[in-house]
Amino acid sequence: MKIKCKKLTQNIYHLIFPSQWQLAKTLLRFQEHFESPKFRGKIFSLDEFKRWYIANSPLGKKTGKFTYCRDWDGFNIPSKILLPFYKGRFDPLSIEEQSLLRLFKNKRKGRFYIVATSKNSSQHLLNHEIAHGLYYTNPAYKREVTRILNKIDKKVEKKIIDYLAKYGGGYHPSVWADEIHAHIVANLSYLKKQGVDAYELLKINKELNDVFNKYFKH
Repeated sequence: MKIKCKKLTQNIYHLIFPSQWQLAKTLLRFQEHFESPKFRGKIFSLDEFKRWYIANSPLGKKTGKFTYCRDWDGFNIPSKILLPFYKGRFDPLSIEEQSLLRLFKNKRKGRFYIVATSKNSSQHLLNHEIAHGLYYTNPAYKREVTRILNKIDKKVEKKIIDYLAKYGGGYHPSVWADEIHAHIVANLSYLKKQGVDAYELLKINKELNDVFNKYFKH
C-alpha cells in the first residue's frame, strides 16, 4: 500500500490513500482513540470496536454488519494520538498501523496534525479535514472560529449536536465545537440534508470560510 504524504502547512500533513477502504482500515484505531464517545483515551482492540460499532452505529444496527470503512471517508488526528501506539500500548499493531507510524517515526516529539483522505476524495472533504488541523495547530484561527461559533442560534446548534451525537456511533463531546465549525466550513449542504436550518447558517458559513481562507492559502 502506497501512502502519499504532503505537507500542507508547517504543522499539517495530508495523507492520501489509494482507496477509502484502506484509509479507514488504517486510521480506525487512531481516530477512535481521539474522538469516539466510547473509546476516547482508551486502549482497545479492533474486535472490541467492531462489536460496539455494529451495536451503536445507524447502519450497523440496521444491517448487523461492520460498515465503518463505508461510513467514513475523511480522518484527522493530532500527533499526540500516535504516542500510545509508539509505546506499544496498542500491540499487536496491524500492518496498516505500522505503515502509518513509520511515516512519522522521526517526528515523535513534534506537535503537528494529520489529515487523511483517499485519492478520489473531494476538495470539500479535504477542506473539512484541514479546518480541523487549523483549529488544533493555530491558536489565532481557533480564537476567531470560537468567536464566530458563539453567534450560532442555540436551537440550530442543538440540531447539529444531535446529529453529531448519533452519526456513526457519535463523536465525543470534547470535539463537538471543532466538528460544528468544520461541518459549517465545508459541509453546509450536508447539514441541510440532516434537517439543520442551513439558511440560518449562511452568514456563519461565510465568516468561517473567510477565516479559513485567511489562514490557509490554497
